[in-house]
Amino acid sequence: MAGKMKLSYFATDPLSGVPQPASPTRPWMDETAQAFAYRCLPLNIANAHGWELLSPAAFSACWNGGAEPGAIDIRSDAEPLLQPTSLFGHGVLTFHLHGIFRTEPGWNLFVTGPVNRPKDGIAALSGVIETDWAPYTFTMNWKFTRARHWVSFEAGEPFCFLFPVQRGVLDGVAAEVRDIADDPSLKADYERWSRERTSFGDRLNVTGSPEQKERWQKRYYRGMNMQDRPGAPDHQIKLRLPEFADRRSPAMRSTPGAGPLGLPPFFRKIAPLSRLAHAELGLQEGDYGFAASTPLVPLGISELAPAARHYPIVFAAMNPPRPLCVLGAMADSNLHVDASGHWRAGAYIPAAARRYPFITIVSKDNADTLILGIDETATQLSPSAPSKLFDRGEMTALCRERLEFCSRVSAALRQADDFGTTLSQSGLLMPLRNAAPARIATRSCMEGLRTIDPARLASLLDATREAWRANGWLAAIEAQIASSRHWNGLLNLDDAMSARMAGETASPAG
Repeated sequence: MAGKMKLSYFATDPLSGVPQPASPTRPWMDETAQAFAYRCLPLNIANAHGWELLSPAAFSACWNGGAEPGAIDIRSDAEPLLQPTSLFGHGVLTFHLHGIFRTEPGWNLFVTGPVNRPKDGIAALSGVIETDWAPYTFTMNWKFTRARHWVSFEAGEPFCFLFPVQRGVLDGVAAEVRDIADDPSLKADYERWSRERTSFGDRLNVTGSPEQKERWQKRYYRGMNMQDRPGAPDHQIKLRLPEFADRRSPAMRSTPGAGPLGLPPFFRKIAPLSRLAHAELGLQEGDYGFAASTPLVPLGISELAPAARHYPIVFAAMNPPRPLCVLGAMADSNLHVDASGHWRAGAYIPAAARRYPFITIVSKDNADTLILGIDETATQLSPSAPSKLFDRGEMTALCRERLEFCSRVSAALRQADDFGTTLSQSGLLMPLRNAAPARIATRSCMEGLRTIDPARLASLLDATREAWRANGWLAAIEAQIASSRHWNGLLNLDDAMSARMAGETASPAG
């Protein structure tokens, strides 16, 4: 059996993120009566027939109809590097890819927009790229189809869909049109199928008929031919693409405290909670295994005091300088979550971890409405999990409570961003290397992180100090400074982990 074809994505900078296997679900398919759209197997296979690149930031854009690049108005709270741009004019919106794809010899990439995911007012352009040799990045472009119409992308929404195609195959196709009578067997099968379909349709609305109970014919879905035998030995009813193994160095990974492609920490594929697509799902609570490889987790302002009793606290390297609690001394290491997914007893668990796998997202139907979203890759969500998300088509109390909690967490993290930004603009942040032990500050996962400078804080204007005391910021600042006492404890945990791993490696197999 031949080995698997290799597809690589070489990151050119930390913004590259990781391509994700495309989801088989679509919001519009969820909304069809009894989710009937999912009975169409070709749609399901096409939906998942590739990998997606996700937008690292939420934004809205509008084209005024002009030909110049400045004719597109792009609005976003994200950093410019995370936003699309207008390079070519004529209503073309451009997404940059921060990496280079490499396929095996003779294989191209077919690059397009997410399939079966129409977007009002804008359409994805497609391209075929010789990725087996080209050392060049490419862009993903969308063309506005309507002027003076705002379109929006959410953070984590796919903007690019791609899959390998073998070069030269189409050129060698012997294409022809023939009379169906030239293939008597095919003709007989087609005519029998046509009669059966007509008969099935005629009896579909007959009350109590077998056809009404069956609702739809499933020959193709099951891969059965007209003789009720398998049509092909490798017929597929499901397509599950492998995830890209992330082998980047820590310095080339996403910003500390952020998930893939700018998503919140822990999240990989955010989707609106659907009463149809997720009707059978339940939640397995108390499992924090998803956080075992996350060393930095964001905090709200009110969390700095309780978190400072257990962890060092720093500020993110990139703007906004969000406060982060430090849970590990190495990239991909959280020293407070054990192999069973249990958080260290008695230690504070950040709200950003407690809300997972739920999150609030903006409704596509109303920009002023927040709805509940989930991470579709979360292992805590499964049909066998006990705490159900839906009961007879309605969200359970669990989901209603999580929606309220996630709304509070999102608001708290936005306020924390404002807090960090104000500290930075006031000149109160200094590099972590000026304050933390060298064994910590020199590690790649700590690169660029910041902390509060007590000397600069001492020179703060009295009026500012009193204002910050009144709004709770001063207490949060004092908690962050006090949290530095935990650096040596973190190193002790790291040393103990290293010793344990060394002992396991040295132990003979038994």
